[in-house]
Amino acid sequence: MPDSEIDNQDATGGEASADDAEEQRTLRLILYDAIASEAMGTLTTGVFLAGFAVALGADNLAIGVLAAVPFFVQLLQIPATLLVERLRVRRDICVWAAGTGRAFLLAAAVAPLLPTTAGVVTLIVSLAIYQGMAAIGGCAWNSWMRDLVPASQFGRFFGRRTMATTAVSIVLALVGSVLLDTWKKHVPDNAAAGYTILFALSALIGFLGVYLLRITPDRPMAPVEKVAHPIALLLAPLRDANFRRLLVFLSSWNFAVNLAAPFFAIYMLKTLDYSLTSILGLTIASQLSNILALGVWGTLIDRFSNKAVLGIASPLFLVCILAWTFTGLGWIQPALFYFLIGVHILMGVSTAGVGLTSGNIAMKLSPAGQATAYLAANSVITAGCTAVAPILGGLFADYFASHQLTLAFTWKGGGEDVTLQVLDFHSWTFFFGIACVAGLYSLHRLSFVEEPAGTTDRLLLRHLFLEARRSVHSLSSAAGLLRVVRLPQWLART
Repeated sequence: MPDSEIDNQDATGGEASADDAEEQRTLRLILYDAIASEAMGTLTTGVFLAGFAVALGADNLAIGVLAAVPFFVQLLQIPATLLVERLRVRRDICVWAAGTGRAFLLAAAVAPLLPTTAGVVTLIVSLAIYQGMAAIGGCAWNSWMRDLVPASQFGRFFGRRTMATTAVSIVLALVGSVLLDTWKKHVPDNAAAGYTILFALSALIGFLGVYLLRITPDRPMAPVEKVAHPIALLLAPLRDANFRRLLVFLSSWNFAVNLAAPFFAIYMLKTLDYSLTSILGLTIASQLSNILALGVWGTLIDRFSNKAVLGIASPLFLVCILAWTFTGLGWIQPALFYFLIGVHILMGVSTAGVGLTSGNIAMKLSPAGQATAYLAANSVITAGCTAVAPILGGLFADYFASHQLTLAFTWKGGGEDVTLQVLDFHSWTFFFGIACVAGLYSLHRLSFVEEPAGTTDRLLLRHLFLEARRSVHSLSSAAGLLRVVRLPQWLART
């Protein structure tokens, strides 16, 4: 072989090796940024945000507004889309928006130092600005990742990414709960001030994430032959019939879920009178099952389709929401905590599948070169519908608190009458029941969404069901974990 050919092969091999190394470095930076963002989010959302609001003395409406803020600010993705298409510097937009927004976490940290009303307003406004900047940065980030991560690795990479961030979330949840419990023990008269430490710490972690974004390689956006009119750009996703059907499903699904999900922690804090440590214990059980399931769902998405995974994960999550309506029954009270452990484990498994697929299917159905507009439309429309749900919950919480709907069966005869109560809707459990019904409608809308797959939906679902059982069996020998994902046979048949 001539020396020139050998030199060409060495050069080609060297370039390929350099490209692979650069790609791996890029994926690592994306992962590190995700871990920093998750750490920041863990300390400022979920149980900690609910506890912060309750400690500040926020009423039900304020709590509902807090839950709705992250979704309402998604409307900022409309101008953000135009900003991205005009400037075409997605990394710079991400860095600027993230840095600006995360600075307001420091403003939220001072809320306990203010009078009650001023403190609640400060918390809401600060989080609104923080979430608004996150929406602008997220618009650019979604499009950036669409071009940066190879499409063939979507399922596996984002599955591993979510597993890592969930593990970090579990550790920080434990650290945060210990910190708050220690603070309450030594400063019982000003327990809300303990959240100041959490929010200040989360802001510092967030600034680390900004640095990681800054050093992540950028990739030029695909050139366009002609710059579309802004209105035409925003309306393009709505003219796509299949993507429009996806928007209907995601909007109705998120509305249904957010009638219930934002108030699980509030329900346990106020109605069930659980401690923050107990609630975090349940949350960690959910996150652990989430970690175990993510690898399985990610592999199944790549092998089958997002829609097929949604066909199993979504109904399972609705079963979990329905299970919350039984928490008010008298006969279940002695074993209520263990019942909630089971519910949280199932929720962790199902949300792993729903979370992965809902984002992936939107990316997959977004045409190359138009991902910014399509993904922004998805975020804006679904967020608008989602934000309405917790607001309605906050508005009608007091009304349902004074009403009750029960159903019981009584057996009379013999020496003693026996009454079995099967329904007891009161307070937040009304919303849990309504959310389950609304979720059934969204599943109906999912059937109209088309996603390329190698076989028909009926056969695909059957093979997916069997594959999930085999994958989880190899994942753990615990029989309980098998029961978590082993759905009833009638569900597989439908």
